[in-house]
Amino acid sequence: MQKLQFSFPLSTCYQVQARSACRLTAIHWWKGQLLFLRALGPARALPGQVLDQGSLTSEKKGSKSLSPSPLKPRKTIAGPTFIWISPSKNPARMIQATLLISLSCLSFYTLGSGVRRYDPGQGVTIQYLSLAPDTFDDAYVGCSEEMEEKAVLLLEKEMANHTRLRESWETAQKAWEQKRAGLTLPPGFRSQHGIAIMVYTNSSNTLYRELNQAVRTGGDSWESYMNHFPFKALHFYLTRALQLLRGGGGCSREPRQVVFRGVRRIHFVPKSVGDSIRLGQFTSSSLDETVARGFGSATFFSLRTCFGVPIQALSVFPEEREVLIPPYEVFVVTDFSKDGNKSLVTLSSSNQMCSHFNCAYLGEKKRPSCEFVPIGGQGDSLSKGALSLLSWKTLLLASWGFQLLGAGL
Repeated sequence: MQKLQFSFPLSTCYQVQARSACRLTAIHWWKGQLLFLRALGPARALPGQVLDQGSLTSEKKGSKSLSPSPLKPRKTIAGPTFIWISPSKNPARMIQATLLISLSCLSFYTLGSGVRRYDPGQGVTIQYLSLAPDTFDDAYVGCSEEMEEKAVLLLEKEMANHTRLRESWETAQKAWEQKRAGLTLPPGFRSQHGIAIMVYTNSSNTLYRELNQAVRTGGDSWESYMNHFPFKALHFYLTRALQLLRGGGGCSREPRQVVFRGVRRIHFVPKSVGDSIRLGQFTSSSLDETVARGFGSATFFSLRTCFGVPIQALSVFPEEREVLIPPYEVFVVTDFSKDGNKSLVTLSSSNQMCSHFNCAYLGEKKRPSCEFVPIGGQGDSLSKGALSLLSWKTLLLASWGFQLLGAGL
């Protein structure tokens, strides 16, 4: 047996917040072939997963084999995955493959999904905050006008298949007809946008919960969205409503807005202070701390948002002073503490948005990285072609950019 020691140079991990991210990828050349070890299985890795340094073995005779000796995973939820890449006569291609695989693995670690577990002792669910890669997070950059045309028939089709959606929409439509006369609305704001907000804020039914459950899990793949996401029109109208009401500029236009959010029965836990995360759904918050505490205390969020939208004037319950935060806003964890059995989380917007999807209903597939949505580039203010020019930058930022934001750079 011939043993080949492997390691991933720590010098390449500068500004990556967790040392373990560096060690999730092990690359070694052997007789002109690239050996690649990835410590992530189908179930993905928990934040903080670390592999002890080990070795690869290969038999000198007979078929090649790779064995994880003496690898001892800690906190793993799936065994290591080994990939054998055949030799190439083109060294440039091999180097390119090495770079892409390295970035892919580090990106996978950085963008790891939040993992839930149940704590029977406290009767609550513990969920790790992350960049929520399974969220359906379409911002419809460059295609909002086309989606406005398609969403009319799409909504009718979805209401025919979903009784609660139809009933909620019809109820909200009647309420909107009475409310809109006293409102000053931005150009391009249509009745459907206002109705969508009223549908979401009407907590007398459970549709908002169904919508957010679909949003949190519906971005697993483009096929999953197209075949199983039941609120395509509602998602578009609600997203577009927030974009039009908020306008462009983010925090470059005005300071971050301080809001609060109380959650019952779920303890949200960041991996560490400084992490970049997304809330991964349409997230209700309030300008009134007392109101927010009335919704729960298992986790209490204090947030500074750049893209949250005050919707008090359009809400079914204006006394809640609600600010609605879109799924794609990126926050940095600035503080975390425990108060007895309560989680206290402080988040500050990075003044950045990112999404894996853009114009998905029109055929655009899920992107492997969470690409930045330019500030002021919401809706049709930036073409899809212009957005695609950012892709090469996103490839490099996927593993590093959010950690740099967390470092305040």
